[in-house]
Amino acid sequence: MVMRIIDSTLHRCVPGLGIGRRWLRERLGELGVRILLCEGCVQELVDDAEAATWRRLLGSAGGLRYLEVLREEIVARAEFVHRWTGSDERIEPGECLGSLVGIARKYALPRPWRVPEPVAAECSRRAPSYWHWASAAEGAGAPRFSAGAV
Repeated sequence: MVMRIIDSTLHRCVPGLGIGRRWLRERLGELGVRILLCEGCVQELVDDAEAATWRRLLGSAGGLRYLEVLREEIVARAEFVHRWTGSDERIEPGECLGSLVGIARKYALPRPWRVPEPVAAECSRRAPSYWHWASAAEGAGAPRFSAGAV
């Protein structure tokens, strides 16, 4: 668990500079994501990437650089957003994607749902129910009101 002083310093300084948000927006643009993300969503994705970066750096034996790992994590988040908003494939919230699925659901990121081919189905009713609703009320013992009653 070798931690370089420069990585620790960058971990404290980079979030305040907005570099992660800029990298995420650039990568989303490169991927062609046309969904506009609010600042809160972008910030949560960047915060998640920074937390994952710090976990990777603490768990590594050394040789990893903070900015390189942060860039990889931000690219992974951008690719997740691209996958989430570009397809309707089922994404299981496993241990690595659980936080990202939670963020996507929290901010209601849209998904393109495909409608299956229409299929004809037989209706079990003989006549539509709206044919009988008005006439059934008169003859079924419903209270009758006259014009003179108050």
